[in-house]
Amino acid sequence: MPDSRRLRVLDLLRFCAALAVVLFHYGETRAWGSTHAFPKLSAVTMFGVYGVRLFFIISGFVILMSAWGRRPGEFASSRIARLYPAYWASVLVLGALAVAGLITDHRPTLSELLANLTMLQHGLRIRDLEIVYWTLWPELVFYVVIACFVAIGITYRRCLAFLGGWLFLLVIAERVNADLIQAVVIPFSAPYFIAGMALFLIHRFGGSMFPWLFVGVGWALGVIQALKETPTAVQRFGDALGSALVVGVVSLIFLVMILVALGTLDWVDWRWLTTLGALTYPLYLFHHHVGFLLIGWLRGPLGNWVALPVIVLIALGVAYAVHRFVEAPLQPRLRAALDRSLRADGGYFPRGG
Repeated sequence: MPDSRRLRVLDLLRFCAALAVVLFHYGETRAWGSTHAFPKLSAVTMFGVYGVRLFFIISGFVILMSAWGRRPGEFASSRIARLYPAYWASVLVLGALAVAGLITDHRPTLSELLANLTMLQHGLRIRDLEIVYWTLWPELVFYVVIACFVAIGITYRRCLAFLGGWLFLLVIAERVNADLIQAVVIPFSAPYFIAGMALFLIHRFGGSMFPWLFVGVGWALGVIQALKETPTAVQRFGDALGSALVVGVVSLIFLVMILVALGTLDWVDWRWLTTLGALTYPLYLFHHHVGFLLIGWLRGPLGNWVALPVIVLIALGVAYAVHRFVEAPLQPRLRAALDRSLRADGGYFPRGG
């Protein structure tokens, strides 16, 4: 049986991933008046774009861990309660700012706002209200796929078969030009979800050949994918060094998660990391437009180098406020309401199909 303790090192890694994304967006934006406002700093923060990949591999690990032994309804209610309160707050706040003509060059229509409230805008082919929302679609698809897997019943051997089938569909989806398959296998994030799930199997059951093979294939596909994107690092540092840096960053993401799976980082277990982890999701949702609004206000009077850390701290303060006053009170209430809804039939199960 797995250790039931919370893996607080994952809270730290999630926060680091979110902060990397924040610094990437703040360091590269033209809101400072130039895309080269921090030329030396951006040589490092430019790699924050890979923080999203760290999110995905953590998600593969954590979602399989949270789904194990649960019923589909329980899994669904836990995910809905986790995702939606902070997300709804971000849509309402950022939508209001956008309608008022602040922080965006596009004023969303009522249809766009309503679609974004559902978190299903990608499926409806409607633009995201906020640029960072794009990562929520592959997460949602992943959750639905895992919910179907939960309905079948999760076991170790079924996990291996599931991962093998996913890899097979992943590598043939583009070859056969099957849009439906691509929509389900989510090619961009799949290598990381697959590797994260395999790493959880290693964490729970110990290392053996098949899970390690899935981790290795996930790493290889992740590297291939990253290099095919013509990385900014290649443009900045040249083909040889830039490619090596990209491979190194992707490999570091996998290495850190391997250490988590093996228990090497179990000593990273300070209680305050739970709070840090709780800031991750609202920080990710709110930092982009709120940060750009603050850049416009503060870069003049404070100067770029003073304004940047001040804006990061304010973004963290906003994240804490959202967690404290939105997530903390609403998540348990929403979860309880969803759980009650699952029992609305009084536990009646018809006989004979």
